[in-house]
Amino acid sequence: MNPKTGSDPWIVEQHWDLTYTHTADPVTATFLRTLRDEGRVLGIRCPVCERVLAPPRPICDRDFCETEGWVDLAMTGTLELFTIMYLAIDGLPDPPYVLAYVKPDGADTAIGGFLEGVDLSSTESALAQLEIGAPVTIELREERQGRITDLYFRLAS
Repeated sequence: MNPKTGSDPWIVEQHWDLTYTHTADPVTATFLRTLRDEGRVLGIRCPVCERVLAPPRPICDRDFCETEGWVDLAMTGTLELFTIMYLAIDGLPDPPYVLAYVKPDGADTAIGGFLEGVDLSSTESALAQLEIGAPVTIELREERQGRITDLYFRLAS
């Protein structure tokens, strides 16, 4: 019940099944090609604030200026954020799995992806392994397609 109008809300349930075709800008295309073809993770520098942005983007989200200057990033980083997914979402792996944001060493921002190799047999066991600030490695799929999912993360041993 809406307290202002005294009426029930109008609810419309819809199902959308849409196909998207994404076009990568030149900066993103270079990042994805380099990831696929050379197995390197790149960042790009903002000339104003000098942050290294990963994944690279053509415009700095802080200064709104064009970015320039590629930076090779380490294949190690820091776990910045994670969530354990227990609900199925179309197009994603069967749960449970871990989504994480990792800040690669040498970057000032984080890349999102899957964190693999975590014991997900129980929430307690998973949380015992996961800690913000934990060191991680950035791994590459054997068969890469030029997508952000060509990389994934593992907790460093």
